[in-house]
Amino acid sequence: MLDLYQTPVDYLYLVLTVSIGLFTFLLLIALFHTIGILNNIKRVTARAKDTIDLLNHYLWQPIKIAMMLFEKGKEVAAEHVKKSAKSSKKK
Repeated sequence: MLDLYQTPVDYLYLVLTVSIGLFTFLLLIALFHTIGILNNIKRVTARAKDTIDLLNHYLWQPIKIAMMLFEKGKEVAAEHVKKSAKSSKKK
């Protein structure tokens, strides 16, 4: 059993094996942390999308209503102008 590591190349292989194994383990830990971070980013972007959709809904609905009322007001004003033009022609 003691004659397993006799040459410097054997020690080199041992050190390389241990360091590659340790590097792989650390890379695996980093990968799990990256997956966790990406999962958090996915949740945050989903919540941000929901918030933007709510803001869009509650901001645009009053604007749409105001634009609709403005269009109706323009129609009523145009009808009033037509009526007043007709009544002034009759006089």
